[in-house]
Amino acid sequence: MDVIEMKQYLRYFKWLFAAVGVLAVVYIGLLAAHSAAWGKARGNGECRTEERVFDYGGVLSEEEEEKLRKLIAKKEKQTGCDIVLVTLNESLKEYAREREGNVPYREFVRVFAEEFYDSNAFGYDKPIGDGVILVDNWYREDDGRIYTWLCTVGRAQEKYTDARVNRLLDNVYRYIEENPYKAYETYINDFGHDMTGSGMISFRLPRSLPPLAAVISMAIFVILHWSYKKGKKTVSATAYIKGKPQLYNREDIFLNKRVTRRPIQRNTGGGRGGGGGGGASHGGHHGGGGHSR
Repeated sequence: MDVIEMKQYLRYFKWLFAAVGVLAVVYIGLLAAHSAAWGKARGNGECRTEERVFDYGGVLSEEEEEKLRKLIAKKEKQTGCDIVLVTLNESLKEYAREREGNVPYREFVRVFAEEFYDSNAFGYDKPIGDGVILVDNWYREDDGRIYTWLCTVGRAQEKYTDARVNRLLDNVYRYIEENPYKAYETYINDFGHDMTGSGMISFRLPRSLPPLAAVISMAIFVILHWSYKKGKKTVSATAYIKGKPQLYNREDIFLNKRVTRRPIQRNTGGGRGGGGGGGASHGGHHGGGGHSR
């Protein structure tokens, strides 16, 4: 194959080379994001416990606790955040007001959640660093309500707006009375999903993807190469036309399609009280929000 013929090949297949190059760049980007999510080493060596499930309220079986521990270990590696669950069944009134004076009933669990997180030095990257804690107190306080609080710290605090906090707690409360295990499993899975975006990097990219892409690209190249060689043996389309051929440009015009989305307002009735705060948690120094039932 001479230089001129090589140039013709390159010009003919340049779109294919460009497509393969784009796919390679996209794959490398996904691989880098995937490695960052799955390969981030824990940087906090000062955490005072390796436990993540504290069922002080006695609402889970030992088997359920162990399942949640395993799920948390998996999601912590994916998100780079500590994930803590605490259940209680006792009044927090005295405990909370000894620390913050006239703190309202709905934030007793917030006071407990923040102090529990800080005193155990939770945080994936550093003490009191990236992470989240859900405290679900089954005790009905003097005001007749049962309270739950989601406390966010570090990257989790930056990620979680009021809307996200309320959505996660809504999903937890969907199951909490009939199936506490399902509720807490939902908390862990929803947090994992939220912290890894839409889930694009929460799965492992298949090892067979690069060689498979190479095989497909080679097959396309061979097919087009064969078609190109076959086409060279046919008579030119202008062989029997006198004078210069007239070429006409053809353009395919596509109309832009705009898709608009209208958010559906969620009704959080059923006796649930809302609270929120992606930034400051109503007087606390971490983020988060609460619900009640």
